Amino acid sequence: MKFRDFRRVKAQPGLTAMIDIIFLLLIFFVLSSTFVLQPAIKIELPKTLTSQLPVRKEVVVIIARDKRVFINNKLTKYSEIFDRFQKESKIQPNGTVVIRADRDVAHGFVVKVMDIVKQAGFPNLAIATEPVNLEK
Repeated sequence: MKFRDFRRVKAQPGLTAMIDIIFLLLIFFVLSSTFVLQPAIKIELPKTLTSQLPVRKEVVVIIARDKRVFINNKLTKYSEIFDRFQKESKIQPNGTVVIRADRDVAHGFVVKVMDIVKQAGFPNLAIATEPVNLEK
């Protein structure tokens, strides 16, 4: 007696359901993630073609238009800048200081702050800029 050769259909996973679950997980993680906001100090950075984002942990100095100095988002009096940087240099001996100065601040004031930073023991300085938008 000869039996028919039944070929079994192999079950395949439902890709539609799996894609739905992946998109739901993606939406969940996007909505539940936290976003880091820059401080609410209004400054306008000068624009350059070769701007780069800082890569590692650094001390951020913000110099506002009215010459107020913020070190890591804390308002610091001009007379206390050196002491504050000495404390920071003990925490991060080879750290980098990023200076975010408003473009309307006098160049001489920014240079004075840079000199204080160097005297306090920070060998690495960077000046933050914004990239120029060439598309118009």
